[in-house]
Amino acid sequence: MGLREIARERILKDMVESSVKDLPENEWTIMVVDEMTTKVLSSVCAVSNLVENRVSIVENIQKKRQPLPNMTVIYFISPTNGSVSRLLNDFSGKNPLYKKACVFFSSQLPKTELERIKQNTTLLSRLAALKELNLEFLAVDSRGFATGGPHTLKNMFGENSNTSGSYEREMDVCVRRLASVFASLKELPAVRFKMGKPPQEGDPMGASERSLISQRLAVGLHAELTQMRSKIDSFPNTETCELVIVDRGVDPVAPFIHEWTYECMCFDLLDDVIENNIFKYSIDTNKGNEEEREVILGEQDPIWVELRHKHIAEASLLLNEKMNYFKSANRIAQHKTKHGDQDDIDTSDLKQMVESLPQYREQLKRLSLHVHIATKLNMLSKQMGLHEIGKLEQDLVYGNATSKEVIKLLGGRSHMKEEDKVRLLMTYVTTHPEKLDNSRRMQWMKLAKLTAEDMNMINNLEYLGVAVSKRGAKSALSFASKKKKRSIRKEHGAVEGEEQWQLSRFQPIVYDIFEDMMKGELSQDEYPYVSPPSVAPIRKNTQINVELSVRKNRSTNVKNNVSLSDVSVQSKPFIVFIVGGMTRSELRVAHKMSSQFSSNLIIGSTSI
Repeated sequence: MGLREIARERILKDMVESSVKDLPENEWTIMVVDEMTTKVLSSVCAVSNLVENRVSIVENIQKKRQPLPNMTVIYFISPTNGSVSRLLNDFSGKNPLYKKACVFFSSQLPKTELERIKQNTTLLSRLAALKELNLEFLAVDSRGFATGGPHTLKNMFGENSNTSGSYEREMDVCVRRLASVFASLKELPAVRFKMGKPPQEGDPMGASERSLISQRLAVGLHAELTQMRSKIDSFPNTETCELVIVDRGVDPVAPFIHEWTYECMCFDLLDDVIENNIFKYSIDTNKGNEEEREVILGEQDPIWVELRHKHIAEASLLLNEKMNYFKSANRIAQHKTKHGDQDDIDTSDLKQMVESLPQYREQLKRLSLHVHIATKLNMLSKQMGLHEIGKLEQDLVYGNATSKEVIKLLGGRSHMKEEDKVRLLMTYVTTHPEKLDNSRRMQWMKLAKLTAEDMNMINNLEYLGVAVSKRGAKSALSFASKKKKRSIRKEHGAVEGEEQWQLSRFQPIVYDIFEDMMKGELSQDEYPYVSPPSVAPIRKNTQINVELSVRKNRSTNVKNNVSLSDVSVQSKPFIVFIVGGMTRSELRVAHKMSSQFSSNLIIGSTSI
């Protein structure tokens, strides 16, 4: 069962069903949510899921609501002062809004707020349930989650973050919401963290505090889970999974390098028409009108699931094959019915064809949608010249290019988008540290026609631990070797049975972290435990041999073998959490490696 299904089951069974089970069969209820729980609810439940469980309407606690004195209400709210105050207001005065209240908090309720509830006698007399559901995360899909902190990167890594109150608030919220993930999974993790590197001369102020972010979160989470274990009967007593906490500085390239898989390109190039996974588009109808449509890009769509991690070229070929098949099947059916070929078609065939028409139309509608999206992605990548940019980005990452190639591309591409220029320079400075001084910055600004604000974005990578600026004079000995290739990661091949395209060589660092976790080879010096596991991990003497095909074109193969230990179909979960945001490419890694190695990998972050 994936993360989305687990969260949905907790909402429907632990909250909704437990609230309506004692009501008469013909009696419905309503649900009241706040800003945070609205996001949690919408990430896992459709309206139909709630209606099927006798929830007639979902309302926002922050808005004025119609009194329904004969109905039972389900409150699903966060334990904040504001939400508790609005709950109490609903049951103040002579005319409470509802007959009975089942109150569920998304995380632990502070004692101060509990005392406030105890003082409201009207609410207490109508209270049918008061529980901590411990469900305060957003399910991105079956293997990814977010704690809903879109400003965490700024509040925890920004210039003045260590002296602002927002840093502590972000840390507390992150601890609480991450703990709710494990409460929902019913897993107790052995918590590890990426050891921060010591501050160096030239690092921006606050570097030492930023280097401790992963450690502080890990320690806080361990304390929260220890407390939770003593309060929740179903919580395990010993570690059942492994969690590694890192921050965005572990792989600063991943957020801005151009990715070439279908899902990544959708959320990169179509971000202006995709909001909360809803893709908005228009089509021309048979009547000659333009019709606006919306569709959710998610795992409920089997075509999306099949395409999302494929290279755009492979996805386009697959869509073309599917469309040709549908057209062919439709022509055959039309021919048989039109010409009355009784030898080929009988009454039962006709009945089956008629019954399958709605399903056929729905499949064709979804297929047409993805053909539309893929066509748009290919058109945009061609217009923006992304193939040339993407190749250079990958060459920079793997040490096959220098500033010379960057200068050549920027000088010859006057129509290049400002955003793509910044992303390319970010890739360069991340893979070629300590290359910028004031003189070089002015040269880049003039060549790429960038603003001071654009250059500040590049300079701000310093706050993630990237040595953008020169740190001082180097010894003459440092110039002894000429043009030594610089690579920040090892190159991986394709999954067995899949193509390796030239523009998809890049793999995020989380691939190596997951691989070492599954092998049991993740360095304890670099990734120490908050507290050593009470039970040593069980290792199996099994190996999985994976044949990798490394391709730079469709005709050349280089084969290698990789062995991976300790992997079984129902193995314990391995979880990586990234403070400061994760990328779609990192989410893809969790999916692909889970399938490749028959393992249970989960990735989460403060945002995506």
